[in-house]
Amino acid sequence: MKRVNTNIELKKNHELKLKLIEELKDLLQKDDDNKSKYEKFLSLRKSWISIGKVPGHLAFGLNNSYDHQVKVFYDFIYLDKDFKEIDQSNNKKIKEEIIKEALRIEKYADKLKSYRELLIYIRKWNYQIGPVKTQDEEELNSKFDSIIKNIKENKKDYLKNRGKFDEENLKLKKDLISKLQNAINNLPKDKNSWIKLINQVSKIKEEFINIGPIKISENNEIWKEFKEINRNFIKEKNLFFKGLKKDYSVNINKQSELINELEAYSKNKKLDKKHLIEVRNKFKSILNVPFKRNKENWNSFNELYNKCFEKIDSSKSEESKKEKEISDNQKKLKDDLLKDFSIEKIDLIIDEWKKLGNTKSLKQTNELLNGIEKKLKELELNDVDDKILEIKSKILNKNTINTEKSKLKKKIDDYTKLIAQLENNLNFIKGDSESGILSNVHSNIKNYKSQIKKLQKNLELISKV
Repeated sequence: MKRVNTNIELKKNHELKLKLIEELKDLLQKDDDNKSKYEKFLSLRKSWISIGKVPGHLAFGLNNSYDHQVKVFYDFIYLDKDFKEIDQSNNKKIKEEIIKEALRIEKYADKLKSYRELLIYIRKWNYQIGPVKTQDEEELNSKFDSIIKNIKENKKDYLKNRGKFDEENLKLKKDLISKLQNAINNLPKDKNSWIKLINQVSKIKEEFINIGPIKISENNEIWKEFKEINRNFIKEKNLFFKGLKKDYSVNINKQSELINELEAYSKNKKLDKKHLIEVRNKFKSILNVPFKRNKENWNSFNELYNKCFEKIDSSKSEESKKEKEISDNQKKLKDDLLKDFSIEKIDLIIDEWKKLGNTKSLKQTNELLNGIEKKLKELELNDVDDKILEIKSKILNKNTINTEKSKLKKKIDDYTKLIAQLENNLNFIKGDSESGILSNVHSNIKNYKSQIKKLQKNLELISKV
């Protein structure tokens, strides 16, 4: 009965293929455009593959008739040179893609699976893809034939040495289980890292599945271990993405708060780059925000951030312009005083100088002070240093005065330490034999005390500002 059914099926398939060949013949007689004919042609080729076997004694003639009609169709459709160029180019790309896929399956550890998938690509190559240019055909066929040969040899080698391959496959599977376990030992905290891990685990799983068979006695235990690790991973993944939805709301609010904070800060007259960078780093540290919302918030934040820096640059430009104007006027006052110098004129120039305001650069100020000091010394006046200090107290800004005060305090401290050291040394100097040394020490102490007194006077003077 089974044999009868098989014969009926073979006969039915034969009739279907004969009908399909007739449809191929009729296709050329239709008035449809080339595109429609070609689409129908591809559909018929696909149907041919799906039809099962035919009686053996009829197969050869039937296939020859089919191949002939396919060739006739291509000869006809390729009369359109543009169509031919496009189609052959597309066919080449498809064959190159098949070669790429064939190379991929050639690397399978499961040589039987590799061979089974190869048969699908061979069938597609032979029965579904049209012609390519003559100069491409030989190269493409050579590459594909080489891969076919390798996969067949791999299959043959596997069947011949199955025991050896079983051991190798077992080792490969154990290694991949360890690799999978290591990959998920330290689970990530953010979405992007999770996505990377999911892709990594997916590749390991695919590699594991594509490894060839092992002994049945060991297969169940290996699969049990593999599935357990994978099950735990899926559980942790689901927990993370479930919690991620809660994090989204919190983190969106954090970003919004920083945007509002930056907007308020941007209205200040003076902006600090360091503070801006700190706020930006805070924004960037907020993880687990939906991509679209994160992009929107970042664009809003970044726009404000850039405006703040533009404001800083604009402010600096204005400051530089103002500084130059002050510096130019300071130079005029300095040159006026030093060209026609008099003690009476100093106070007048200093009053005008103070009205101009301060600059970051002390170039003109230092030149003025040095010039006045030189002129006063030329007049051989007493207390030149005191006079210079008095002028400094009038024209220097608060920060510079504080620096001057710090310098004076340090000098006083240094002299005080030297005096303490010398007074301590007096305890170790004996009798008259060292009276010269003793006299020198006392002289130094006296000199240092005098310097301290002078420095304290200067400090008192400048502190009155």
